[in-house]
Amino acid sequence: MSSLLQLLPFFEAVARLGSFTQAANHLGVTPPAVSQNIQALETRLGVRLFNRTSRSVRLSDEGRLFYQRVAPAMGQIDVAADDVRSLHGRPSGLLRITLPQLAASLLVMPYLAEFLTRYPEVQLELFTDDHFSDLVLDNFDAGIRMRAMVQKDMVAVPIDNNQRRVIIATPGYLAQHGTPQTPQALSEHNCLRYRFPGSGKFEPWYFRQDGGQLTLEASGSLIFNEDRLIKDAVLAGLGITQRFASTVQHELNNGQLVEILADYSSDFPGFFIYFPANRHMPLKLRVFIDFMREKRAQQHNPKA
Repeated sequence: MSSLLQLLPFFEAVARLGSFTQAANHLGVTPPAVSQNIQALETRLGVRLFNRTSRSVRLSDEGRLFYQRVAPAMGQIDVAADDVRSLHGRPSGLLRITLPQLAASLLVMPYLAEFLTRYPEVQLELFTDDHFSDLVLDNFDAGIRMRAMVQKDMVAVPIDNNQRRVIIATPGYLAQHGTPQTPQALSEHNCLRYRFPGSGKFEPWYFRQDGGQLTLEASGSLIFNEDRLIKDAVLAGLGITQRFASTVQHELNNGQLVEILADYSSDFPGFFIYFPANRHMPLKLRVFIDFMREKRAQQHNPKA
């Protein structure tokens, strides 16, 4: 009979991934093996941990309570194992980072090959999600977000320089609808807006005006929750939008898009990597943070 400790990895994987099949793939076993171990754990505890249907696997109330208690402990076991491996000075193990797609494409993907070459024993899992995951309950080592979106009880380390925000449209849209001369004149245009998936709030538009920062709530007939779709829509001439300059620089350079209201453009604090203040930092996370800060410094001073 398997011990309780031996059954916990099966429970943690199913709870986190929401699938017996995905849990089996993650653990390197068959789905029936996962199912048998979950049944054994439920028998041992005397409660049903998951509500199963043909389409979904969800934690029961008892399962959710059990997961809230078990997940942090299992995270600490992983940290302890990594610490033992790191006694030889080699960072290793699975490093799980939650981050928005924009941060992944701008900050991590360009340097991924270099990081893996430098630290071949680290497995890096990038979980792209514009919702805000709970680092502890979802068993993440760290997250990457804008500073304003990081919870106050987290340690936040800058890994990005300021990002310039630009107002953009196609030449065709401006020829047909005119070019706004002030931020306030955007109320007369169709603005392509972004809604945060987690909070449901609209992303504010930021401007520099009269020596301070002006924040506006744009209005328009199109709303998205993916940057890629906003970019497609503005290129199709469907309206005006505000994005990070780095995400549309190619289109600005070749004339597909035009920057407007440049005198009002505002720099925005870049991305931060964050982690719980009360959690021991494993070596694998420390080297990742140092690596990202190194890349930030190189961006700031390319000749260094």
